[in-house]
Parts: sequence; structure tokens; C-alpha cells
Amino acid sequence: MRRLVCFVLLLCTFGSGFPQAGKPRPQFSDYPVQDIYRGKPASPVLNKNQRRFRTVIREGAKSKVEFAGHYTIPVFGCGSACTDFYVVDSISGRVYDGFVVAELPGAWLEKHGPENVDRMEFHPNSRLLQINGCPGETNCGFYDYAMVDGVGLKLVHKELLPKEYQ
Repeated sequence: MRRLVCFVLLLCTFGSGFPQAGKPRPQFSDYPVQDIYRGKPASPVLNKNQRRFRTVIREGAKSKVEFAGHYTIPVFGCGSACTDFYVVDSISGRVYDGFVVAELPGAWLEKHGPENVDRMEFHPNSRLLQINGCPGETNCGFYDYAMVDGVGLKLVHKELLPKEYQ
């Protein structure tokens, strides 16, 4: 029985393929949401800079709640290995700027990563947004943001890949 417990612990520690140095990544359950908005989504209120992407933001904002109880996340491509996004409040229509996220380096993925690594992960019942990639196309690693109402995304955890993969 003791061997089985040790094996399971080792598997949990080393089995993911992701770096395990430092503090572990937060879990979606660490940032729960009590209620999920089910009403009609508000029209996005765009600022001057966001108008450039008004169509993708407006279309994405029409979907059902995807994140943190009352937000949608319009995501669009900015190249073959790149994603850009915004966060839209379905209740107020407020639009929070996201940023460009490039995929993790191929050399790192070949050596350490699973075949399919989601660049972004988020859930309707959690305020946690996980990014596995290179925000702004630099500083590749694993980022965890918590959504703070009225403020936007707040970085709560970051783990960079080793320098040879940057």
C-alpha cells in the first residue's frame, strides 16, 4: 500500500510535463464564483483603441458567459502561433484589454510538453485564467491571472521557462 501511495505522489509531481519548481500553480477551484450570469449580454463599451477590433469584440461578447461568472473572452488569431484576446463584462459591457500570447517554444514542447498545450484556459465558475505561452511574445512560461471586478486581470502566479527556451 505504501508503494502505491509513493507512486501516485511521484506521478502527480512529475507526470504533468510542466515545470514544478517553486510554488505550485493555483487551481480553478481556488478562485470560485458563486453565481453565473444568465441574462442577455450587454453591448460592449469600446474605447478608441478597442474600436480597431470592434467586430471580433462585439461578436465574442454575444456568447454565453465563459469566465468568472459574468465575462466573455473574445479570442482571435494574430498569426499562426499567436492569440489575442479581450475580456468583456456581460452585465456592464465594460471591455478590459487582454494581450497577445504566442505559443510555447517548439524546443521546450518537444522536450517537456504534452502534444497539445492550451494557450489559454478559463471557466465560467472560476475567476482564474491560465496562460501557457509567451505574453507579448516574450518571457515564455506559465501565468495565472485572477479577474478582479472593476480592475481587470491581476497576476497571481508566474513561472518562466529556463533561459535556453526564451
